Amino acid sequence: MKALFRHNLKSYALVTALGLLAGFSVVLFIELPDNSFLSFYYWSSSTFGFWVFSTSLIVFFSESRKCAAINAGIYIFNVPYYDRTSIFSALSQRSNAVSVIIRTYANHIGGWLLYSVPPALVCAALGIILWYGRKNKIWGRLLCAMPAVFLFAETVILFYSVFAHQTRFFSALSDLGCLLVYLFVFFKTNRKQQQ
Repeated sequence: MKALFRHNLKSYALVTALGLLAGFSVVLFIELPDNSFLSFYYWSSSTFGFWVFSTSLIVFFSESRKCAAINAGIYIFNVPYYDRTSIFSALSQRSNAVSVIIRTYANHIGGWLLYSVPPALVCAALGIILWYGRKNKIWGRLLCAMPAVFLFAETVILFYSVFAHQTRFFSALSDLGCLLVYLFVFFKTNRKQQQ
């Protein structure tokens, strides 16, 4: 597999930017108008498929085990924790955006650390394990297949919700898209390794 993420500052800055972008997408989908069929809010709060997909790809395209662990940890750590009600109430009370940001982070740094550090450490540990999936052996292939199995299971559950309860359609489509892209990358890299 070709390493896209190297053990250097530029690569870690890219992973940080990707984590922040992913976190802002969560905030965006929380703020979109919600209805029971699309359930945008459910995607941003209760669907793990996107996170498994994106973190797995970051790990697989890291150059070393150490780099994979650091990248996975940085990516998940930099997904911002927001208490949107306090942000909007602060914005309505003050017009100075800098003071709003400082107050928000000063009031919520504990929450941000609580919701960022443990998942980042878990993802870093899993990144070390998952990185060994790059090896062209049966265990490596099984490790590479684990994210696909998780994505498939969550996609089936979400499509059941779509058909049985007419809800969570956006989450189901998102997981299906992630599963298809992951399978494409998985089979493409396996074909290259066999040649």
